Amino acid sequence: MEKEKELGKPQQITFDITDRCQLKCVTCSKWKTVASEVMPSELTTQEWKKILSDLKNWLGEGFWFCFSGGEPFLRPDIFELAEHAHSLGIKVASMTNGFSIQHLYEKIADSPIESLNLSLNAINNPLIHDTSRGREGSYEKTLDAIFTLKKMRDERHKPLGINIATIMLPENLDEIIPLVEFVTKNKINGIMFQLMDDKESFHGYFYQKSCTTSTYKMPKELRQKYKEMEKKATEVVNRLIEMKQAGHSIYNSYEQLEAMKIFFNNPDDILQNIKCDVGSTNYAIDPYGNVRLCFNMLPVGNIKENSPEEIWENENSQKCREMTKTCKMYCRMLNCNFKHNFANFNKTFMQKCINKLKKICGGK
Repeated sequence: MEKEKELGKPQQITFDITDRCQLKCVTCSKWKTVASEVMPSELTTQEWKKILSDLKNWLGEGFWFCFSGGEPFLRPDIFELAEHAHSLGIKVASMTNGFSIQHLYEKIADSPIESLNLSLNAINNPLIHDTSRGREGSYEKTLDAIFTLKKMRDERHKPLGINIATIMLPENLDEIIPLVEFVTKNKINGIMFQLMDDKESFHGYFYQKSCTTSTYKMPKELRQKYKEMEKKATEVVNRLIEMKQAGHSIYNSYEQLEAMKIFFNNPDDILQNIKCDVGSTNYAIDPYGNVRLCFNMLPVGNIKENSPEEIWENENSQKCREMTKTCKMYCRMLNCNFKHNFANFNKTFMQKCINKLKKICGGK
């Protein structure tokens, strides 16, 4: 019998500091969160600071840390938290939709945040971005944030990395290659692509605690969208691979890009052939102190009641890791589950990739 791999410490730490968001993205349901209902239950500044200190004491050096949400910049104390993390020697990254951070440009540029990922789903057609984000004017505001923060960074010689995060949708496939060209032309640090997922996966934790992962079935309309995207998406991803090889700063690994093509051909292929890494390296804390190894499964503990290490090693965490073996959800295709190597692939799957791609491409 194969020996179980020894459990290490997590290396990817995410603080989902709020469920609140100003947009109404078609790929998410967090926007249903009502601010007045959830804000009294959100962790305080001091509670988040203590968690940062506890994590540093436990994990030591070298772990990756990011603020996420919701929209993390709706928390005015994000800068105080970033400063505290920096004082502990923790490198800070953050996500943002870029919609209402204009009054925060100076603070962001002068903060210790070293990496900022801005959501942008189109570059040539503003309507595509605005429609996918559910708010008119979001395209214009996001572009303003990208260019203004880049200018401030360059003038102040700050180490702020500015990155683009794009969800691949049926409506924006013609925008994917121009987005890469936009990043290269304007010397933006890089771009990462994410497949759209069931919007109910990205839910407000205050209202929805988990999904039924072992019996999950992809909604018919979502499966149909993937099928309709297959031919064009495959062509686009092939071009992305070529552009990455040519030196464009595309963060997705080659393995993930290859897997995307198989996914579009038949999403079910990934369930048996791509390993889910939940619980081996990731550790997320939601706005209310609940610790999650998987954002679709139940919390494994609450940081206000137990230490980070105790939660990582407790029975609930072990159960969560075991449940990944029977999970039927497709979120394992998301960026958080991929490394820049073959760790998530077995040889059978790689051969299946080769055979299917030959079939898709007419034997070429």
